[in-house]
Amino acid sequence: MSYDYLAITNEVLSRFNEVELTSANFSTSRGFQTQCKNAINSAIRTVNQLEYTWPFNHASNDETLVVGQTRYSLPTDTKLIDYNTFRIRKSDSLDVSATSLKELDYKEYIAKYVEQEDDTTVGGVPTYVVRTPDNRYALVPYPDKAYTLTFDYYTYPADLTAYTDVPTIPERFRSIIIDGACMYGYEYRGETGQFQLADERFKQGVKNMQSVLLNRYTYMRSTYLPRSNSSSNFSSGI
Repeated sequence: MSYDYLAITNEVLSRFNEVELTSANFSTSRGFQTQCKNAINSAIRTVNQLEYTWPFNHASNDETLVVGQTRYSLPTDTKLIDYNTFRIRKSDSLDVSATSLKELDYKEYIAKYVEQEDDTTVGGVPTYVVRTPDNRYALVPYPDKAYTLTFDYYTYPADLTAYTDVPTIPERFRSIIIDGACMYGYEYRGETGQFQLADERFKQGVKNMQSVLLNRYTYMRSTYLPRSNSSSNFSSGI
């Protein structure tokens, strides 16, 4: 079974015993067929709203810095930035080594470094990154060369539109999307009992996905050294 917008929509439609769509009439769907398409996007949006750091939404961004520019915009699909991952990439041509940036509080930036926005003589290799109130970031000092800045972030995926679109949620969790879409479908029809059942399955599915994808167990090595027999005999003889 394929894993795209059309296949998922038809799986939801089949649960409601409705006529399925084809690639030819997918874009001209009507009535409850359209509602099922909308419900799928609603379910996916809910999954993404319930957890900000899904691994399948992880991305990295390479930004070529502009000489003399302090403030920069985030990628348009940004949901969450990991400010601990900002780093300057190594470049032999720019004579710069790989460097990790430290996060600096915005108020401290204003108190100590804001003059750099009007001073053209304090540029260099950035060592600090600042989260600004307008959801951008600033660098201290501003770059004196076109360095490459890299950072990790989590995206907020766009809605599915074309019948061939594939969700960012891995296929093994497709049942969660189906349950969520059915939940919204039952809500649309006013079927309270079925809505509650689908809602419970959907929420439990999201919890299970969180357990599988987000639980992390730090490896711990035992440092216990068992006492040798000779030591035991020696102790018992005292």
